[in-house]
Amino acid sequence: MAMIFNDETREKIRIQLLETGFASIKLHGLKKTSVTDVANSAGIAAGTFYKFFDSKEEFVYQIVVYKRGRIKEYFRELSENGRLDNEAFRKFLTVVTLEDNNLFDHLDEREMKMLMARWPEEYWKNDSNDETTAEWLLKSLDGVRRDINMKVFVNLFKSLSLIRYGRSKMYEEQYEETIGIYIDAIIRYVFGE
Repeated sequence: MAMIFNDETREKIRIQLLETGFASIKLHGLKKTSVTDVANSAGIAAGTFYKFFDSKEEFVYQIVVYKRGRIKEYFRELSENGRLDNEAFRKFLTVVTLEDNNLFDHLDEREMKMLMARWPEEYWKNDSNDETTAEWLLKSLDGVRRDINMKVFVNLFKSLSLIRYGRSKMYEEQYEETIGIYIDAIIRYVFGE
């Protein structure tokens, strides 16, 4: 008999699946992360997993979306009255960039290629979502320059993820300093000299 969940239980299970999936991908990689194991950790059958997510690839995308939502929550926690000054924004960028919350850091080249082939293009590049997020972020900052190019701003943020993804090809001892310099450049771009 199929399980029926109320909205609250369904959301708790969904979050547990996302958290467990992220932890499993970090530990074992995407290929070795089993839908059955992830489902069992949440106390549901593998077949029930597909009532939450259409496919493993959709599940992985939802992990990315979930982690982005957690980043927005952290932003709200840092802000006073929903706004950040340049120093609080610097702290936000530093923590978000250096903490281990980016799924792509834990995928190898083969796994990235597989996702790129299977995910729809809007998962990688969604102009509407990019603009909405960038506008929300900029409106939440105090002292922003008026002449910001939204697409440059979005590219700067996406570049942080790309830098993280390519971290293994960088000098590890200088990684944090490099990120700090890059964040300084973002701060100068957003707030001016």
